[in-house]
Amino acid sequence: MGQSSVVDSLVTALEKQPLAIDKKLEIYDALVYSLWEEDAEKGIDFGKKGIALAKKHQNNKWLSILYSHTAMSFFYLAQYDSAHFYQDLAFEPASTLSSFKELASAHMNKGSIFKMEDNHPEAIKEYLKSLHLFEKEGNDQGRGMALGNIAHVYLQLRNFKQAEKYLKESEALAIKLNNKEGIGSVAIALTNIYQETDMPKAIEYATRAVEIFHQLGNKYSEAVALSVLGRCYQETGNYQKAAVYTERGLALAKEVGYSNLLAQLYVNLSNVRYYQGNYRESEQLAIEARNLDSANMEIKHNVLLNHIRNNMYLGNLKTAEDYMETYTASIQQFATEEYQESISDLEVKYETEKKQLQIAALEKQRYLYIWLGTAIGGALLIALAFAFARYRLAVNRRKLAEQESRRLEQEKQLVAVQATLDGEAAERTRLAKDLHDGLGGMLSAIKLNLPQVHGDALLEAMDVTRFQTALGMLDDSIQELRRVAHHMMPESLLRHGLKVSLADFCAAIPTANFHYFGNEARLPSKMEIMVYRCIHELVNNALKHANATLINVQLVQDSNRISFTVQDNGSGFDQKTVAEGMGLRNIRQRVEAFQGEMDILSSSQGTEIHVDLEMTKNKNYD
Repeated sequence: MGQSSVVDSLVTALEKQPLAIDKKLEIYDALVYSLWEEDAEKGIDFGKKGIALAKKHQNNKWLSILYSHTAMSFFYLAQYDSAHFYQDLAFEPASTLSSFKELASAHMNKGSIFKMEDNHPEAIKEYLKSLHLFEKEGNDQGRGMALGNIAHVYLQLRNFKQAEKYLKESEALAIKLNNKEGIGSVAIALTNIYQETDMPKAIEYATRAVEIFHQLGNKYSEAVALSVLGRCYQETGNYQKAAVYTERGLALAKEVGYSNLLAQLYVNLSNVRYYQGNYRESEQLAIEARNLDSANMEIKHNVLLNHIRNNMYLGNLKTAEDYMETYTASIQQFATEEYQESISDLEVKYETEKKQLQIAALEKQRYLYIWLGTAIGGALLIALAFAFARYRLAVNRRKLAEQESRRLEQEKQLVAVQATLDGEAAERTRLAKDLHDGLGGMLSAIKLNLPQVHGDALLEAMDVTRFQTALGMLDDSIQELRRVAHHMMPESLLRHGLKVSLADFCAAIPTANFHYFGNEARLPSKMEIMVYRCIHELVNNALKHANATLINVQLVQDSNRISFTVQDNGSGFDQKTVAEGMGLRNIRQRVEAFQGEMDILSSSQGTEIHVDLEMTKNKNYD
């Protein structure tokens, strides 16, 4: 039966008289989600009628559901402000119900709206609330959906380790429940991970997802799976197959009419056309994608990159330079470590809340033992002694549980920080490589070819001036691009290690001196990046905040230990009255992730910060 036939039959059923209120509300809700793909605006009208009926009869269950599904109708129309408005209205009636299912679903929908707005911290926060409620309800299907949504946020942040952890949990639940939709969704997500490590396996998962959603008749998800499969073939260099699958996905996306999905497929096809050498069509497709969705950061960055390289090949150098400035500013903002850390903090908070519930349960048990001991103690002295012994045992268990909880919380925080550092390092390395190898190479090639054009052509004096200006702009662009790429991930650090990279960094600062003692053996790459970033931040702090005129950087390395000191003659600060800023807190958190120690000594004569790390505690960090 077609979708329009389903809608017609539901409308016919709604007009039957008499009909119970619950049945009417159920039909209104079925009409809302049946129209998501075909006519979401019409679905909103049915949702509003259902909401009015639920309010009239004070039916909080269907009121919450209809608010949430109406919000999702606005979500599919990319009208996110209206989606937030209706979704927020769902929380109050849902909170009055004995079941947690409606409240958990409301939090999950709220997270999905935040995710589409690229507000990743709020999305994770809402998904974790949903997961917690589904766990309390014992709802495995809901848990699987929440786990999958959390994984998708980490995929957007390119934190593949965390994404894979949540995906495997979601996949196990989907297989247990024989949930084809869930299995297909996990297959798409795993494809994005295996694209980095095992392309044949990625193609296998993407093909499986296409087949599953085609059998289910889910056009939206089939279009998503085709988009992912097209990207896989693009990565292998098979642009003909990439174009075929991407065009199929685009045709389905036009049928369902979701702007964000259309934008993603337009930009994917723009990528394929670029690699096929069709720069004009690639540029036009990028414009189509930008007009549909300029909020999604991944789409926005891809569109900007295509604008840059298409306009370079089309000879529009000034336009390409303007797009490159926009692109550079955007990726620097997106790759900040605070952004990644805020995501991990939410996950730590969720795990901490679970442990607090366990401790609260032990507290209730302890008070039960006290009450029993007091009641029995009034009759028998032996019973009093027995109750007292049980009480002491409960206290000891509680203390042990609290100690274990604190230990687990500290370990979770260290794992979360380490995951953040991994994600940040991977993103900086990827962006630096893209900028240096991709755009840097193209700019250098253009610069080498322009003098030949000048030598072979007869130019007027004004044209010569413009030509020289263009060369100057290219030099400035190349220099700025290299500066940004070096800031993202210094090449000397990757090739030569800490001594060379820190020497280069300090040599570029007139007031900084660098001293190195010990052997020059390479450290684990994650530790090298951590030490370099910490010293970089401390030197910048001394320059910006302490007004220092002399900075000494000292690095001492032996086989079992590495330590570094940054000393300046700046204004200093009173550690008793002045709290540590965001920069120092981030450095301390990084050091603690590697089980190191950090000491600060500051006075009006200057500041000295010393960090000590044991190699034996960090054998598994690479």
